[in-house]
Amino acid sequence: MADLDDYKLKTLRQEYSSLVWEWRNSGHIRPFMNHDRLIPLEDHCKWMDSTLQDSGKLVKLCFYQEKPIGLVQFTQLDRLNGTCDWGFYIGDQSSPRGSGKMMGILALDLIFQDEQMRKVNAQILEFNQKSLSYHQRLGFVEEGRLMKQIARPHRYADVVLMGLFREQWEERSKALKEEAADANEGHHHR
Repeated sequence: MADLDDYKLKTLRQEYSSLVWEWRNSGHIRPFMNHDRLIPLEDHCKWMDSTLQDSGKLVKLCFYQEKPIGLVQFTQLDRLNGTCDWGFYIGDQSSPRGSGKMMGILALDLIFQDEQMRKVNAQILEFNQKSLSYHQRLGFVEEGRLMKQIARPHRYADVVLMGLFREQWEERSKALKEEAADANEGHHHR
């Protein structure tokens, strides 16, 4: 497993637009997004422009040893109530094992510590078991469901609503960082 120090979050910039477009359209990401159809370049460019200008969003690229591997975005930033939504993906499938966990640790530290949010909300499609497990490992708790909310071929899928409060994150992040450090220690001694 890679070391947390090998990862950095950097602000999304226009120069990474084509890479992000490629990730958004990839077969390992698109099926788990709310809209699973291919995104035309023109639509992506509009999304990119509005994203870069929207003060209600915070979008970061995750880098592993200076190589962009994923994206995390916080939307609906409500500074009055201290809440926001988040979404993310690892775009580079050759990323080291555990990269999603590392990106999650950095992103949640950023939003809770630097941005002083008190709660992060997530919406996960019910069939995305990997993401549901990931959120649970980070400390998110299911708060409800939007029943049959998203159209998929031959059926409608529920959207699972999950939330994580700063207090829970502060407690959970210590354990996750220790796990990551222990995994690295064991890896270095082999």
